[in-house]
Amino acid sequence: MAIRSPMLDRAAASVAALCGAEETGFYGVDRPGVAWDWMKQTGQAPAGADWVRPQVAEAWARCVDDHALPPGAEFAPRQRRGENGALELDAWRRNSLGGVAGHLSALVYDLRALLDETNVALLLADPAGAVVQLLDSGSRITAGGAQMGRIGADWSEPSLGNNGVGTASLLREPIAFDGKEHFNGALHRFATAGCPVSAPDGSVCAILGMVSDRRDAAKLALGFLKIARRLLEASLFDRLAADGYLLRLRTRGAAGEADARFADEGRVFVAADGIIRGVDHAAVEALGSTYSALVGQRAATALGVDMPALISAHESARFIVLSDPPDARPIFAEAHRCPKRESQPSPTRRAPGLADPALCGLDVDRDWSDSVLEAALRKAAGLQERNIPILITGESGVGKDYLVRRLHAGGPRKDRPLVAINCAAIPRELIESELFGYEGGSFTGARAKGKAGKFVEADKGILFLDEIGDMAADLQATLLRVLDSNEVVPIGSSKPIHVDVRVVAATNRSLQEMVQKGTFRRDLYYRLNGVQLWLPPLRERPDRLGLLTQLFRLEREALGSTEDLRFSDDVWRIFFKHPWPGNIREARNVLRSCIAVAKGPVIEVDDLPIDLMQELDFDQRATGGEALDVSIVEGAIESEAGFDLSDWEARAVRHALASSKGNIAKAARSLGITRATLYHKMARYGLRSDRRIVSKR
Repeated sequence: MAIRSPMLDRAAASVAALCGAEETGFYGVDRPGVAWDWMKQTGQAPAGADWVRPQVAEAWARCVDDHALPPGAEFAPRQRRGENGALELDAWRRNSLGGVAGHLSALVYDLRALLDETNVALLLADPAGAVVQLLDSGSRITAGGAQMGRIGADWSEPSLGNNGVGTASLLREPIAFDGKEHFNGALHRFATAGCPVSAPDGSVCAILGMVSDRRDAAKLALGFLKIARRLLEASLFDRLAADGYLLRLRTRGAAGEADARFADEGRVFVAADGIIRGVDHAAVEALGSTYSALVGQRAATALGVDMPALISAHESARFIVLSDPPDARPIFAEAHRCPKRESQPSPTRRAPGLADPALCGLDVDRDWSDSVLEAALRKAAGLQERNIPILITGESGVGKDYLVRRLHAGGPRKDRPLVAINCAAIPRELIESELFGYEGGSFTGARAKGKAGKFVEADKGILFLDEIGDMAADLQATLLRVLDSNEVVPIGSSKPIHVDVRVVAATNRSLQEMVQKGTFRRDLYYRLNGVQLWLPPLRERPDRLGLLTQLFRLEREALGSTEDLRFSDDVWRIFFKHPWPGNIREARNVLRSCIAVAKGPVIEVDDLPIDLMQELDFDQRATGGEALDVSIVEGAIESEAGFDLSDWEARAVRHALASSKGNIAKAARSLGITRATLYHKMARYGLRSDRRIVSKR
């Protein structure tokens, strides 16, 4: 029987009196918020759809009854750990997760420009809901809750309460939650959405999630994830389809003509042995069947088509009839031959273990390819010929200068000069003369013969303006004038010089934020930002293990190392979970150091640089253990309104305890109260002084 709260009844009555004409009777009331506050006070999940959606009510009931989570509390996710306290790197390799991550990397690169304006982050989790990869495109949930974004963070519903990722993992279906629809108070300032990604055999191989600090964005996020899931599943299907026949399902009208509205109803892959190895969602629905009834079965049995019929249909380019029910549209299929992929001879195999790159999700039988870099180069291929400005963004050390060199080497101006200038490294008073040059004797210390500026040096070539965000405001106006007129006037001269220069700019700062603050000219920003190429930080790259392996090979060649070196299991785990704040530049230094100090063929943890381990230790202490991240509490306090005095007091006490790491004396001093008073308030609000500063379960 549904349990009604007097508080809910009074709220409903008052709102109905104010808005009697409204259909819902609750206009202007945050219904999930009221229901959550009631659940916090009573410890019971509200029943009935008047206050929350049925999916939310069911999720809250599971959190209380099945997962035994504390109602009304804020808590961070636990860290999923394997044996010996190590993060489960094995999850990266299981269930095609490494392959999904690789495809996700290229997909997110292509769609990142769309995500950047929406302030969201993408999560990739294993089928159980543990975070495998975070791609933070602006929401910076790692800044607001570092534990939430750490690799290995358990987003499952029993650990974190209902959320898009964890509930999608539990229910195996797409789902989204807004703001206070989350059971966990730490998620109230977010919208979360999750969508299972299926392998061609129908098994869930990953959960694709989205987090936004726009608390009303859940439906939009879910729509985006469904599109992204289709692209990912199509990529996984293409990866499978080799050495067999691909059936593209079609529907036709009653007269047999092709129906454009149903041009493509899905795909089925039949291997050379006649066994169905994969189907997609659309094919399962079109055939009115299930994955288990199709995958692993002989095509002759499941589809009524044997291998000779497939071969004949492919050679004659005719349709195959798969089903022709009298009361529905007939299902046809086009058969396409998928050749066997060529494979190179396998190198000598080592004993299985994480030190084997193949077991770390790396394909040692093929030349490794940087999907992010290749995607950027493809995007920029036709831009240089059309003189469209390119703006490269990304953190320091991600390889922006390397991308520019590749653009120059593969572009139409490869035979002309590439001139680079770091706008942050040149003193403000000298950068104008460096860019535009000067006439002899134009100022004290000037060369007698003058100097050609970088624009003149780069004539007919490419000028790379690195760290453009650090350029002084007055020089921004001069640069804009040069870009518009293609003419430079050296210092001390009145005669303009015509130049033909392709400008590529790069920055590790957010020019959009600088424009809003007035520190960067809006007109110059749009002049430089013809097309934006973004390079993700190393920690956000799902293929970072492959990239590290490639860099390791290059560094060994550069140092002339002939010894067969490899990393131990523990080193791979450290590389996997390390935040890499210095990105690729830091990684190359670490790898170079490892090669130099290695004591044997296997590089152990003791061979790693001390500062790398200190960096990892600091990151773990900043977000480690089971403690609630202080910034989560702070963000929730800043984003909520309408609390009564006791709510604010409870939050203040919780914040003080978290900030002092449970030290009662420090917490009392920060609050300006005695220790006895603090103990009294802790008892009132159900808090304790250990590192897990949450309400008692």
